[in-house]
Amino acid sequence: MKYYYVYILKCADNSYYTGVTNNLEKRFNEHQSGDDPKSYVFNRRPVKIVWNECYNDINQAIIKEKQIKGWSRKKKEALINDDYNLLVKLSQNATLRQAQGDTPYTKFVITGPEATGKSTLTKLLAEKYHSTWVKEYAREYLEKLNRPYQLEDVLLMAKEQLKQEQKAELIALKYLFLDTDLTVFKVWLNEKYSQEVDWIEEEIKNSKNKIFLLCDIDIPWQPDPLREHPNLSDRIRLFNEYKKLLEKYQLTYHIISGDIASRLKKCQEIISSLLA
Repeated sequence: MKYYYVYILKCADNSYYTGVTNNLEKRFNEHQSGDDPKSYVFNRRPVKIVWNECYNDINQAIIKEKQIKGWSRKKKEALINDDYNLLVKLSQNATLRQAQGDTPYTKFVITGPEATGKSTLTKLLAEKYHSTWVKEYAREYLEKLNRPYQLEDVLLMAKEQLKQEQKAELIALKYLFLDTDLTVFKVWLNEKYSQEVDWIEEEIKNSKNKIFLLCDIDIPWQPDPLREHPNLSDRIRLFNEYKKLLEKYQLTYHIISGDIASRLKKCQEIISSLLA
């Protein structure tokens, strides 16, 4: 697998330079030795790497590089210092920007019952539009868990999923695609534990800035050790739970049906309609 690195250099004059490369050590040495007299850092040497992040998708890396290049010095330093709270503050609070009608991107949530192709569709959409996307954290967490999950695990996964969504908001450009969000945890908690969690309810209620792509159950069930509801009657019931939830909070949603090609086409039509 090939890897790509977004990096920030601190120059001798205390300015910052942001770049992207597939070989961080080689690229740093080129900067340091002054291979390109026309480059920004040529007359600002010596330089040092103060931050870098690795990607396996060049499109994601380029998106991040462009985003950071547009940031203020303070915001770059918040990133370098791993000061997430300050980074959010300097981003002028994504929720506030949305309320003011100044959101720089459109947020799509691919949601619905298990085994409805959410992850596949999210990845295809992100690749199609060269956009930032957030993976489903629950699968990553559960695959590493060597015991049956408990309520505390579900709440932990919900918090981490939200945290990753908030981090992605800081680098999103035109579109942001989410492979599930708190709607999944809301239905999960109600189904498994008959519980409602106040902070999750509040977050969902305030999701007016999202467009939900609700995946239908009209594709074959695929067995998986992490999946719990293979019966058609349960799948129908859970699909209706998602639908009721979105309608309860008057959230914008579209039902996505058919095979994966049909689903992708439907999503593209929805996105195109937003640009019309």
